[in-house]
Amino acid sequence: MQKDQEKIAWRLLETLYELGRADIAATPEVLTTWLDVPQPLVQELLARLDAQGLLDADRCRLSMRGLVLAVSMHGAQKLSRQSVAA
Repeated sequence: MQKDQEKIAWRLLETLYELGRADIAATPEVLTTWLDVPQPLVQELLARLDAQGLLDADRCRLSMRGLVLAVSMHGAQKLSRQSVAA
C-alpha cells in the first residue's frame, strides 16, 4: 500500500469509529464525503482492511480488532493534542 493510501486507511478506521460514536450509518458514500477521496479508493481500502480483519466491508463496520485499533489511535491523538496544549 502506498504511503498516502496508508494514511487514508488509518483515517478511514478512525472515521468509522467516529461515525459509530455519533450513531451515523456508515456507507461508502458517507466515507467518501467525510474523507474527501474518490469512492473507488474508499472501496479498495474497505476491501484491503476487510482482508486484514479490521472491518466488515459489506456492512462498513469495524471488527473487534479494528475497533481496538481505532480506539487506541483516537486516545493517542487525544493525548497528543493535550500535550501540545500544555
